[in-house]
Amino acid sequence: MFRKSHGDFKLNITSRHEDLSEALTKQIEAKIQRVERYIGSIVEAHVILTYERNLHLCEVILNARHLKLSAKSSSRDMYNSIDSALDRLEKQARKNKEMRVERRHAPGGKAASVIHGLISPAAEGEDFEVIRSKKHDIKPMTAEEAALQLSVSKNEFLVFSDAETDKTCVVYKRKDNHIGLIEPEY
Repeated sequence: MFRKSHGDFKLNITSRHEDLSEALTKQIEAKIQRVERYIGSIVEAHVILTYERNLHLCEVILNARHLKLSAKSSSRDMYNSIDSALDRLEKQARKNKEMRVERRHAPGGKAASVIHGLISPAAEGEDFEVIRSKKHDIKPMTAEEAALQLSVSKNEFLVFSDAETDKTCVVYKRKDNHIGLIEPEY
């Protein structure tokens, strides 16, 4: 096992069933420094190198201040495994940084275009895109039963079929810690 304090972070390299060369250590250090530019200061990095059944495995676990990243890779060559695992880690770190930057530059500091529960109008010629879709089971129940079920769940809303009117309704958690009810008019 190799341990080294590198700058401000600890680097632990564990090599199983294979000797750890100085060249491997230098390559790992150089690649981790490339990841550091995306996530800021790294607290600790742990690299596990294993040789099993003619395959070289590399697992990297990186701990930053508010982020934990990990990646694995395997190939017939240890250098390729290290490169691949650390490239995956760098890609994760870059993606995380891009998300942070997008949130910071979005109106109101949020990535969403929803402000005060209203969707901002699209610019001329711009279409909206559905980012995520989820299906919900609609169960027949009264509004009180739905409100009770919503109050004990982590969800923000509940879609149900009103047992009395047979209409599809929605109960939702309000910011004032009350529960709202949306009933259709048709």
